[in-house]
Amino acid sequence: MTVENNLAAFCIGGATAYFLCLAYHILKGQGKSQVRLHKLLGYIFIYWAASNAKDLLLTFPGTYSQPMLDVVTLCDGWSALTFLVLLYELTMPGWTTLRRLALTALPFVGFTVAYLLHPAHELISVYTRFLCLFGLTVMVTGYNRSRRYLSYIRNNYSNIDEIDISWIGYVYLIAFVSQLLWFVTAAASDQLADCLYYLFEIMMWQMVYVHCRTLKQVVPDNDDSEAAPAATGSPERTYAFAGELERIISEEKLYRNPNLSLADLTARLGTNRTYLSQYFTNVKRMTFYDYVNAMRIEKESVPLLESHPEYTLEYIARESGFNSLSTFRRAFKKFTGKTPGNYRCDN
Repeated sequence: MTVENNLAAFCIGGATAYFLCLAYHILKGQGKSQVRLHKLLGYIFIYWAASNAKDLLLTFPGTYSQPMLDVVTLCDGWSALTFLVLLYELTMPGWTTLRRLALTALPFVGFTVAYLLHPAHELISVYTRFLCLFGLTVMVTGYNRSRRYLSYIRNNYSNIDEIDISWIGYVYLIAFVSQLLWFVTAAASDQLADCLYYLFEIMMWQMVYVHCRTLKQVVPDNDDSEAAPAATGSPERTYAFAGELERIISEEKLYRNPNLSLADLTARLGTNRTYLSQYFTNVKRMTFYDYVNAMRIEKESVPLLESHPEYTLEYIARESGFNSLSTFRRAFKKFTGKTPGNYRCDN
């Protein structure tokens, strides 16, 4: 075996072992307490372990041939379904069902059967173009769905630390690079590029695993029990609770509740959730999440920083209603232009 073959075999073996270990940890280590998303990830990792293991065949002498590469390309294409399941399940919890998965897999089944009946390289070329189109569709729809999901949680929750999926943008970037490497290796038959592909593959799924390990999902509720009244005229005059909302949040210091939600305010004001959400959008010109954080910074954080230099930032963050120091720092810099530490030094 050549040096390239040895290096490729090492990378493939390492990637296979990595996915097997993660799958075992998720599916066996958590027992009956595992959540739906974790179980799906476990199955995805089993698939990737098997997919990587089959690549070991290419490291044996005489097997790195065009027919074998065509078979590998045909099998690798099925991995696109794992990206679809991940992106859709993150943004629409409960989306993945056997029926939906079977319907989505029909084109892959068709290409696989067609190649088994007529193993021609030209068919693989058509299949590769289909994968490009399918991958682009998944990326675009997944991106749009993630934006809607992020908009939903920011319009309904003041604490999004455990439900935030903004990290998915980095997954998109790494996935894009890894897929480019995949196409390069499929076209140029470069085993060194293969090694880079496995490294990016591990980086991407490790990021997914780390963030999903503590992720708590919420199911977006797009169906209000009553329709929100249409806004007419000046925004301030069309919302009956205008003024009252600001008063109770400020006087009762509701913003100090780290888990304050739009539903809490809806019940308190006796209004409609969509109507209240429209108020933050049309009048306050910000999401509910940003509004509450701005109140925390203005009413609690800034006064505490100015009057109590002995207080730690962790204490100030907690007293202001933030669940974590990192969220406090991001919010403080967003609304003041400075970090809490710099603000304290300047004042």
